[in-house]
Amino acid sequence: MAASAHWHLQGSPGHSYSGKEAGQLLGKRFDWASFETRFEDGQGRQLAVVTNGERAMAVLTDTDGSPWEHLVDPHADSSSGRYPLSNGQIDTYADRDTVTFDLAFRAIAHFFTHATWPADVSVEDDRSS
Repeated sequence: MAASAHWHLQGSPGHSYSGKEAGQLLGKRFDWASFETRFEDGQGRQLAVVTNGERAMAVLTDTDGSPWEHLVDPHADSSSGRYPLSNGQIDTYADRDTVTFDLAFRAIAHFFTHATWPADVSVEDDRSS
């Protein structure tokens, strides 16, 4: 993935977010009761983040909208609920498919800055699913 990608909120290409700004924005959006955030780059990829305040699901999709990869917690074995989506649906996810709130924000900030996930996070490739 190109390090030159400029990530912005979906539908709002006027401001590209640095990694630090993206992490700060995600925290603020949770404070504002905006639990789902979608970023996109100029190449058609999207990064969707939904949180329940404790954990977050972060999913990167390819230019055609198909799943690319998502952050995982390989040691988790339960599930968590209360993930409110923008369409009003409230989801429950396996904790394995989510990471802690803080880890998600740190990983996304790193991804926006370096175009790669940090070495200490686990990522599952969804392209073969």
